[in-house]
Amino acid sequence: MFRGLYTAYTGMRVQQDVMNVVSNNLANVDTAGFKRDKLGIRSFREVLAVKQNDPNLISPNRIGRMRLGVTSSLAYTSFDQGPLKNTERKTDIALEGKGMFVVGKRLENGTFKEYYTRDGGLAVNQLGQLMTKNGEFVLGENGIIQVENGKFTITQTGDVYNDKNEFVDKMRLTSFTNFAELRKVGNNLYTPTEHMKTQPFTGVVVQGFLETSNVNTVQEMVEMISVMRAYESNQKVLTTFDATMDKVANEVGRV
Repeated sequence: MFRGLYTAYTGMRVQQDVMNVVSNNLANVDTAGFKRDKLGIRSFREVLAVKQNDPNLISPNRIGRMRLGVTSSLAYTSFDQGPLKNTERKTDIALEGKGMFVVGKRLENGTFKEYYTRDGGLAVNQLGQLMTKNGEFVLGENGIIQVENGKFTITQTGDVYNDKNEFVDKMRLTSFTNFAELRKVGNNLYTPTEHMKTQPFTGVVVQGFLETSNVNTVQEMVEMISVMRAYESNQKVLTTFDATMDKVANEVGRV
């Protein structure tokens, strides 16, 4: 009976985790370049049950095997292409194809760290440097891209030209052999794992467009309803076990 209580609890706990992921997806439905997450669910490994603290036994007595419900595994990200939205702003850039912009920022300890992003909503600071709206520098092959007066053109291959049609730099664009190894770190940024391998970006750059999130609102709402129903089912199981244990403790003993 206690095993049933624990199994119902693990079911409720996992549904809470799933709800957190779904809620985050819905909260970022309007975030440019956002990629939806999905939480993996797996069962606990089967364990060997033993009888402990029995003075009649020299060693623990094996009394069978049992499973202890479910648990949530690592969330994984869907890197499917999101729809492109025409903004007609020169500072808005989108990628068609699997790849990432390379950006960087200075940390408090003075080091410069590189990140990856799909968010092409850019801006130009007072020094004429191309930046993300969160303050990361957009990097080219020669470092931080300098566009001076903010008037620039970017070709489909990522070449940046100023308003005099002079070549400025080439944007650093990259793809990966396994996108599942990218890790979200906040502000729509990603970092690679230690042994992650990159490969050339084979898509195109589109200026004047933004990639919207790949979150399907209807799909996420259906998922949310499913989570709520599963949570309620486990809650009813927990309540039933609790009522049964109450009878055992308060009524069976008087018979």
